[in-house]
Amino acid sequence: MNTCKSLLYRKFALLSAVFVLLLGTSVARAQLAFYGGFSGGPVGGTGVSAAYGPVVGAYLQSGRFIAFSLGGDARGTFLSHSGFHYYTGAAGPRLAFRAPILPLRPYVEGLVGAANFNNGSGTSSSTKFNYQVIGGLDSTILPHLDWRVIEFAYSGVSGSPIDAKIFTTGLVLRLW
Repeated sequence: MNTCKSLLYRKFALLSAVFVLLLGTSVARAQLAFYGGFSGGPVGGTGVSAAYGPVVGAYLQSGRFIAFSLGGDARGTFLSHSGFHYYTGAAGPRLAFRAPILPLRPYVEGLVGAANFNNGSGTSSSTKFNYQVIGGLDSTILPHLDWRVIEFAYSGVSGSPIDAKIFTTGLVLRLW
């Protein structure tokens, strides 16, 4: 029985070491980027038809695996209009594609976090679980500067009819 546990622990330690080695190699070639943009779009489940405001965030992207790279994104979205607000903070995985010749970078993300919202002037705000499905296209304009040509995010709130279909454009500064 102890031999079986010992063998299991050794396999676990070996797999953990390989994982840490691969993660370390990937992080060593990682790319950190900060972005900001202007967002707007229709908001459902409220008395407001649309809201507008900034989105800010950062992503860490791993080295390339053939034509795609994996990473993570953390962002905040701050939409408001006529006393209504819809603020989110979310993080999650990111998958980006890179064409070998073209300066285009399409990407997809799936994020989770929290949303704080109200239904307009004079109403109390609520904070609930938020989920977002995002797709976009960045285009390189300078060696470390991208234009976020278009991004679409579907942002929903659990236990609430409120959802937003958010369109964004902005700039991305890639540090390395």
